[in-house]
Amino acid sequence: MGERHSTTRRPLRRFLLVAALPGLPLLLLVLLGRGMRHEFGDLDYFSADGTRISSPIEARRIPEFNLLDQDGGQVSRDTLAGTFWLVACLTTDTATTPHLARLTQQLLWANWRYRDEPDVGLLCLTLDADHDSPERLSRYVSRNERYNRYPGKWRFLTGNQDILDSIIAAGLGIPRDTTDPFNVATLLLLDDRGYVRQKYLASSEHEIGDAVEDIALLKKRKKEMDRQWNTYAEAQPLPFLGPRMGSDEHTVPKFALTDQNGREYSHRDVAGKVRIVDAFFTSCPTICPVISSQLARVHDKLWAEGLEQRVRILSHTVDPERDTPARMRRYGERLGADPEVWKFLTGPEAELYPLLQEGYLLTALPSDTAAGGFFHSDQVLLVDAQGRLRGTYDGTRTSEVDRMLGDLMVLLAQSHPSP
Repeated sequence: MGERHSTTRRPLRRFLLVAALPGLPLLLLVLLGRGMRHEFGDLDYFSADGTRISSPIEARRIPEFNLLDQDGGQVSRDTLAGTFWLVACLTTDTATTPHLARLTQQLLWANWRYRDEPDVGLLCLTLDADHDSPERLSRYVSRNERYNRYPGKWRFLTGNQDILDSIIAAGLGIPRDTTDPFNVATLLLLDDRGYVRQKYLASSEHEIGDAVEDIALLKKRKKEMDRQWNTYAEAQPLPFLGPRMGSDEHTVPKFALTDQNGREYSHRDVAGKVRIVDAFFTSCPTICPVISSQLARVHDKLWAEGLEQRVRILSHTVDPERDTPARMRRYGERLGADPEVWKFLTGPEAELYPLLQEGYLLTALPSDTAAGGFFHSDQVLLVDAQGRLRGTYDGTRTSEVDRMLGDLMVLLAQSHPSP
């Protein structure tokens, strides 16, 4: 009886196995895909020592430079901004580069995929400026970019070889073999801000295919950011805050204080920039560490969105007697603060307190009963580029700081239509 029951189940098992076979490849793709590079929808950055990092803070970026392209035009890092570049290092001298035809073929493959898209290009740095004059490079480029719809998609740079070598080795971190200096096997992908986002083996068709996909990934991310930026630009404008709510008459007064590097920092340094403002002191045992950790998150967001040049975080101590520049610098370093973006400010009490109380409308005063000896506001302020108060938020609450980030984007998007 048991044998008969087992026999009747065999056809059913065979049927289920056959039915499941078409789904096995899909299951394998799902399982294997967990380790693939694109799982999280973005690419890492590279630190100076070549390790992968998730933030552009201290990430490897093509340095400032001034060189010539194949048309004799001046090219700088700013010239490259707004375009995604696949970077190669080579010379057109076939005597020293027997693999030139093969490398050119690889570059053409990537170029062909994006020939109709103006924001993707090929950037080549010469390894032999003595040979690669603009005239020679112009002939090389014109032969190979004739299918491009837009001019300037292939830039071949020449000029001072010492500068070029420094960009390649120190700036971009591309290794050179001293026994074969004209054979550089590394390609790089630069994003539209000049940060290194990926490395590839130039001779590998598989990795060139990866480069094509990675460019598409960065372009998709940029498109999503542009769409969000347009949403911010169309949002309801932020109100004006101050003694008279809704009035734009109240502005933060002029000031001259001292930052964590011991340098003067004044209203002139924040002209045209949006400010995020708070009051703190380094020995605060209660709310300051919470607010500072929230502002550290804001600081990293500014870098991730490419807004570090347009916004400044200003943290004003309420304990100027003990909070020396050196002490504030150590405090900022523990938070990972870029000293150009996040300023910790001190100065005479007679200047600090009126600025906080009357300029920013924050509470700040010594107190015998408050923890740490000072009573100050837990609010973080948003101040526009004209020095007007536009938002106030509880700096101890993540939801409030998130709201501030949204308002910050609105403020920036409505003052400049493009990021």
